[in-house]
This record gives sequence, structure tokens and C-alpha cells, in this order.
Amino acid sequence: MKTRLIQMLALLMSLTLTACSNNDNTTMETSEQNQEYAEIGSGAHLVKFPENLEEGIIFATYDRGDIHEDIYVNNKEAIEAAQNGEELPSGTVITLVGYRNGELDQYLVMEKRTGWGSQYSPEERNGEWEYQAFTPDKEVRPDNIGRCFSCHANQERDDYMNSMDQMKEFDLGEISQSNNSSTETTVAAIHTGDWKVSEISAHMNGSKDANKEESSLIDDEEKAKKVQDVLLTMYLQQYKG
Repeated sequence: MKTRLIQMLALLMSLTLTACSNNDNTTMETSEQNQEYAEIGSGAHLVKFPENLEEGIIFATYDRGDIHEDIYVNNKEAIEAAQNGEELPSGTVITLVGYRNGELDQYLVMEKRTGWGSQYSPEERNGEWEYQAFTPDKEVRPDNIGRCFSCHANQERDDYMNSMDQMKEFDLGEISQSNNSSTETTVAAIHTGDWKVSEISAHMNGSKDANKEESSLIDDEEKAKKVQDVLLTMYLQQYKG
């Protein structure tokens, strides 16, 4: 009798635990179903027009009929990450500058920041990317940003980028070559080692008759400073012209 009573109590406890477990699972499923997510694209306001856009790197271009597009990335670290098979870092900004018939038409910007997109449902979000569209005047353009998410959703394996292949193939050497060429001018190529710089008396300044007897040669240190001043003046005049 005692043994049977113990068996009945054990069966009752087992049934009670099973019921509790089922009840907990039902509560969790109901909670997940009732969880509210933000409307896709509602975080577009976080994306501002990229500062110093022109200082970015054009890593891809597209031409389709009367449409031309330049794709910028804001830093070379993003390119390096892509070429190393890594995810693009937080802070990456990709900007599509679109032209139609040779006229500026639009700016489309996608920006990645840690934590962005967490308010969206897992099925809809594009990782940590947000999107925004701008007019040629750099004003926010009324647009259905949700379309951007749909367009990029099938590129999850490429960190939601449609131009990942072009980024991987971009030659980073082009950047250093471009930087070097931008700092080299015809003025910098002038050989000044054998220049003789002399100081002319104030009353002779501007006179065509100034000669060596009425001037004195300047030492190397002061010569270097004056040569720099002359070259700087020539450089500025070059751009004023």
C-alpha cells in the first residue's frame, strides 16, 4: 500500500512539472509573437549627409544609358577589411552619387553603426545598416527607404553591399598615387640649389639697375627661408591665374 502511494505521488509530480513546462513554452512563444518591431526604414533619420564626401574613395562606377553612378566609401579601412574577408567596420559610409544626362540627380547613402537595426525584426533588418536618400541640394528626399532594405537583403553574404566585388578588386595603390600627384606641382620641381639670393637696399628695390656692388649675398639659412617664400608666392599665383 505504501509503495503504491509513493508511485501515485511520483506520477502526480511528473504531470505537474510537464504542465508547468508546457505553460512556460506557451508563454515564451506568445511573448515573441506579441513583440513589436519598428517599421523598417524608420531609422533613416540617423544617416546624415556625409561630410567631406569628395575626400572619400571612388571604388566603383556604373554607366547605364543616360545614367552614371560613382560609388564612394569614406575610408580605406573598409576596403582593407573587404579584401581581407572581414566585415566592414562600424562607421563605414557608402555613398552613391547619381547623374542623369550629365546632371547631378541624387545621393543615396548607406551607413553602418554598431547597434543600428536592432529595432527591426530579424527577418527584415540589413545587419547594422541604415539608408537615406538626398536631393542634389543635399536635402533629405522623401522616399520609401524600405525599398533600400529590400534591394540589399539578398546580399547578406556580402555584408548587404551590391558592389562588394568591386571593393575587393579595387587597387589600394591608386590612393597613394593620387595623393602623391596632388601634392606635386611644377613649382616643387624647380631646382634651387644653385640660386644666389641677395638683399637689395630699399632705395634700389624694384630698380632694373641693381647690381652686385649694391647688394649683399644672404647666408644659406636665410636663403632657404626666402626661397620658400618665393615658391609659395609662385604657387599661389598659379592658382589665382
